[in-house]
Amino acid sequence: MSSAPATTSILLVDDQPENLTALRGILADESYRLVTAGSGKDALLRILAEDFAVLLLDVRLPDIDGFEVASLVKQRERSRHTPIIFLTAATDDLSAIYKAYAVGAVDYLLKPLEPEVVRAKVAVFVELHRRGEQIKEQAELLRRAEQQRRDAEVEELRRAAQARYQHLADAIPQCVFTARLDGGIDYVSSRWLEYTGLAFEALRGWGWQAAVHPNDLNQFVGKWRRCLESGEPFQGECRLRSVHGVYRWHLCQAVPERDVWKRVVAWLGSFTDIDDSKRHEQERIHLLTRERAARAEAEAAVRRSELLAEASSSFSASLDEDSVARALTRLVAERICTWCVLDLRKDGGARRVAAAHRTREAGRFTERFVPRELALAGDGIAAVLTTGRPDLRVECSPRDVAEALDPEDPALVHELGASSYLCVPLVTRGNVLGALSMVWVEPAERFEPPDFAVALDIAQRAALCFENARLLRMTREAVQIREDFVAVASHELKTPLSALVLQIQGLTRAISRAGGALPPEQVLAKLSLAEGQIERLTRLIDTLLDVARINSGQLELSLEDVDLCDVARDVAARLESEVERAGCTLELDIPERAIGRWDRLRIDQVITNLLVNAIKYGRGKPIQLRIAVDGRSAVLQVMDHGIGIAQEYIGRIFGRFERAAPTSSYGGLGVGLYVVDQILRAHGGTIQVESAPGMGARFQVALPLPPRSAGSDGSPGGRSGSSLTGPAG
Repeated sequence: MSSAPATTSILLVDDQPENLTALRGILADESYRLVTAGSGKDALLRILAEDFAVLLLDVRLPDIDGFEVASLVKQRERSRHTPIIFLTAATDDLSAIYKAYAVGAVDYLLKPLEPEVVRAKVAVFVELHRRGEQIKEQAELLRRAEQQRRDAEVEELRRAAQARYQHLADAIPQCVFTARLDGGIDYVSSRWLEYTGLAFEALRGWGWQAAVHPNDLNQFVGKWRRCLESGEPFQGECRLRSVHGVYRWHLCQAVPERDVWKRVVAWLGSFTDIDDSKRHEQERIHLLTRERAARAEAEAAVRRSELLAEASSSFSASLDEDSVARALTRLVAERICTWCVLDLRKDGGARRVAAAHRTREAGRFTERFVPRELALAGDGIAAVLTTGRPDLRVECSPRDVAEALDPEDPALVHELGASSYLCVPLVTRGNVLGALSMVWVEPAERFEPPDFAVALDIAQRAALCFENARLLRMTREAVQIREDFVAVASHELKTPLSALVLQIQGLTRAISRAGGALPPEQVLAKLSLAEGQIERLTRLIDTLLDVARINSGQLELSLEDVDLCDVARDVAARLESEVERAGCTLELDIPERAIGRWDRLRIDQVITNLLVNAIKYGRGKPIQLRIAVDGRSAVLQVMDHGIGIAQEYIGRIFGRFERAAPTSSYGGLGVGLYVVDQILRAHGGTIQVESAPGMGARFQVALPLPPRSAGSDGSPGGRSGSSLTGPAG
């Protein structure tokens, strides 16, 4: 046991310095530590600063009297047991003595003081104080010993409980852990170490994150931190990497441990392997999803089959293009969208041919969209018509649809509304025949992949119907052309035959009347006329044979060095009589020569056909034939000042059996320019025409010239003609 303190503090309070000096002299002792105060406030400050064994307090003080100081000292818990001895010079004031004892004084000494009495009384209280301190010290030692015993028992119980807890944690299949208030792990069960293959030092604190799958880490840790802040129980799922490197799903559950004041002091949690159950659940969900998808797909397939069957039935009801177009737009507007329009390709452009709305009257609605001529340039409908690629806009605005459809009045689309847009091409045999544009107006409606597939199927069926309708129309036109051609050919062939028969019959009658002595000049005249009809008949037959050769791809060329100017002169000379009969004049503007590798007879045929046409359609008007050489080609022009050609016929006159003038007025088979074009193509040449009604026509032919060798003077060589098969156009 430790001894009492070497010195004991005693507080002396008096406003007279000489009294304090006297007290210090009386109580002078090395075991006393004497502290003086000259006022009540000073005394209170000293008492607040330290504890005293006894307080000698003068009753009369300048600021606060001794009674009030004693009262305040007794009110303070720490100093309430400090003995107070009042000092006073009043000898007959009993009320003051009573008051002193009332406020807690232990004694009352009168001045002048008797030193022995003062020392004796102070010594008693000092000794009591020292013994009280010793008792306190012994009590503290006893308390500490008892506390150590209890702490040892508690520690032993804690260790036993912890060992039991650890044995329990190691015995269960879950990975058990405890965490500090900040969320860092400070304990894991052996199952943790066995599963992860990591040492505890690697898992301590926040090191456990290394075992969590990277894709799950951020979400898992974020939720864990939120629960740490709120103190709510934690539950989350993540994948943990095993010692074999395989990730398995685990369910983590953790609850806060709280003290008696309900404050969170730690966390207790576990990881439970749910990989098998999760996989089974995922498989069950997957199977259920597949079952629902299969059922929905089957139902959609039934609806799709019914729709396609209805489409096929509607389309096949007629082979008229307009009927098919109306049936297509009406069906689509009723079953797939709110409103739609149909565009078909026509003559290098496109034409809007039909439109339909689900609820609006068909005739009035169609009139606002149809007809509409479209150019195949830009985006939207033009891109679908040129590329054959669908255009799907799951979400769009009326402005987007207006830009895509290019209507005559864009405000119409804004009036109708649009929320989703789909445009599919009508394709058959690799050719884009048109495009079907569909629009949803209702905000909740959207074109989904199943709608896309159905729309493509319907568009394909419609394309087949349009193709069949076009083939039927073309077949009918071809039959009509064939009948017209047969009639014209019969007439054209019959005319020279009839004339030839008449010439022969006339010659026969003349010889009979003359008794066989008909003058030679009359015979020659009759034979010349007959020869002319034979030549005309021969040209017609040769033309028909050329058409047959071109169609079969057997147009042969016998190439040789040919002077184009020489051929042109020969043809002009041969047709001189026909030019005169037609009342025309033929002006030649030809250089000395223009030599190339061509087929002379075919080039003769080209020039002949062009001049014959100029004579036929430019009667009574001058005709010019010009030839020029530009270095790489020889250019031949035939110009007349006849009836001219309308613009809509210029692109067709080089077709087979095509003509720009009525057969009844001008005759002909309608194949002359077709043969000319095919012959020039076989030579690698071109032909162009410029004309307008009443302004005549100018045909310009360009024939390629062979590259000229060094030192060549351009004269024809001695090479013999060669034969090759040219393209049939």
